[in-house]
Amino acid sequence: MCNLRVAFYDQGGLQVDVSVERETLLDASPSEVWEAISEESRLEEWLADEVELDLVEGGAASFRFEDGERQGTVDAVEEERRLALTWSRPGELPSQVEFRIEAIPEGTRLRVTESAMAIAATPDHRPTACGLGGAAWAERLATLAGVLRLVLVA
Repeated sequence: MCNLRVAFYDQGGLQVDVSVERETLLDASPSEVWEAISEESRLEEWLADEVELDLVEGGAASFRFEDGERQGTVDAVEEERRLALTWSRPGELPSQVEFRIEAIPEGTRLRVTESAMAIAATPDHRPTACGLGGAAWAERLATLAGVLRLVLVA
């Protein structure tokens, strides 16, 4: 589902803030989900091919995908509850990605919200949240669910 969150006019034309939110229920503990979203090697299992992440507020973040790279900064770290970062591809406006973890009786609810940062557009070209990769997040979360089901027994 793609949603246009806020739109307003200013002197430069239409200003649009858009976001995509995806949620999944995972058969894993909040600590397991936290590891999967905060540790470089675990992120490489489901999010990006290569990850560098300095897990402190203001820390650098780098995500390399088959089709390019996103560079960013860690905005917030609340262990086992919330991780937020701002990232962008070269030449593109940044977006903020926020992961929220919630313990539930069935395991853990993980909510991912990606919000674009003040996209400028004219009335002829209205960006939508689809441009943020709503379908990509659905695929990534499905991969994460599969990764968390694979438990190594020592």
